[in-house]
Amino acid sequence: MSIGGLILLFIGTALVNNLVLSMFLGICPFLGVSRKIDMAFGMGCAVTFVITMSGMVTWLIVHGILQPLGGAVGVDLSFLKYVIFILVIASMVQLVEMYVKKFFPPLYSAFGVFLPLITTNCAILGACLLIDMRDYTLVEATTFSFAGGFGFALAITIMAGIREHIRLSDVPKALQGPGITLLVAGILALSFMGFAGMMR
Repeated sequence: MSIGGLILLFIGTALVNNLVLSMFLGICPFLGVSRKIDMAFGMGCAVTFVITMSGMVTWLIVHGILQPLGGAVGVDLSFLKYVIFILVIASMVQLVEMYVKKFFPPLYSAFGVFLPLITTNCAILGACLLIDMRDYTLVEATTFSFAGGFGFALAITIMAGIREHIRLSDVPKALQGPGITLLVAGILALSFMGFAGMMR
């Protein structure tokens, strides 16, 4: 794929086909950690790192170990992909958790249960599965996974900024709490659909 194609892949993944706003993957941390901008940005960076590294490592394992080994023994080992994806994602999350705990203790405390829950963030597993389904090359897989993480970070940071303003607004009582949050998320998803015109 050319440089132009990689740029289009990045824009398409980050904005048009945003994992959280278009494919509805990773909704739990998107809604749970988007109360403050600093927390949301930190979570976005953590998810971006995990998605990028998981996408690269799983591609290398599938194309460098599973497929050659399966061809050598004459057995289809594709059923092992899901187990490998989960193990790689859990390992990457553990690395992020140790790093944040050591160097950013307040951020680690603020994340609470949501940092280890990145392991079960379906956006990461979804990105790994999409890379495998679309048969991307290593460069395309890296671009796609980084763009997916960047799009997640962008969406959760924007959502956090909106929610900080909402706390100072006069929201009708019936919409306070989860109601206004889901309404804003829906409007944000609609606004990201506007980027679809860039890809035509």
